[in-house]
Amino acid sequence: MEERKSGELLTIKEQQQVMLDIMKAFHEFSLKNNISYILIYGTLLGAVRHKGFIPWDNDMDVGVPRHEYDRLVSLLNSGEKVGEHYYHLHYTNDSNYHYQIIRICDDRTTVQPPYIRNQPKRMGVWLDIFPIDGVPEKTLAGRFHRARLYINKKIQIADIYAVRGKKDIANRIGNIICHIFPNATKRNYKIDKILRQTPYERSEYVGNMEDRDERILKMSKSFMEDRTLLKFEDTEFFGPQDWDGCLKIAYGDYMQLPPEDKRMSHPTGCKWL
Repeated sequence: MEERKSGELLTIKEQQQVMLDIMKAFHEFSLKNNISYILIYGTLLGAVRHKGFIPWDNDMDVGVPRHEYDRLVSLLNSGEKVGEHYYHLHYTNDSNYHYQIIRICDDRTTVQPPYIRNQPKRMGVWLDIFPIDGVPEKTLAGRFHRARLYINKKIQIADIYAVRGKKDIANRIGNIICHIFPNATKRNYKIDKILRQTPYERSEYVGNMEDRDERILKMSKSFMEDRTLLKFEDTEFFGPQDWDGCLKIAYGDYMQLPPEDKRMSHPTGCKWL
């Protein structure tokens, strides 16, 4: 990578290189600590369709089964580090971080996404690690479970994305909701408690239930447990052995490129420190 200057914006390519380095460190960390993961979402799609990053993407996602995910949180909160320049964000270690996911950040960068209401104390270019939970069955109890999760997630999303100063209706409603339900940390614990009520081990289908649209990752448990190494840029990371089946559930005809006006990156405002 070329010599960087403090305060200079990172290009997409530079962001991808930082994320790739984080992912390499996490891969080694996961092998050392017996934590199984797979590439998910656009990261898996990039591995299959582009043998690396989707060219316009500046995001990287992996999924970890809940029981191993909880152990990962404990390891990181107890002082274990993924690598020399990396730290983690989780709602248990930063009260301004309002997601269930673990975020591994690079301490040589700073990110201030304009779409986030309350910024964490610090946040750098990141790798997102999602918990994979059991998907409730379509029984009365399962529907009640989904309804509770849906309501709490909607409140959480309003808290994260209702940016002060914006005048549109969604933000105004979000700000009102945040005043009515102000305790974000308590809400995060509540959402995690709801997520654990459908155990991964006893579920036929699993997925990223904390997401706004968990249907995209509702999948057979075999996708998580039958893994294979997939080429990604200059290295290899774990993905589902049946990556074709997984991607068809998520994207349908996944080899078809989206139209150019849909090839979007996340506006993160990444800068070198």
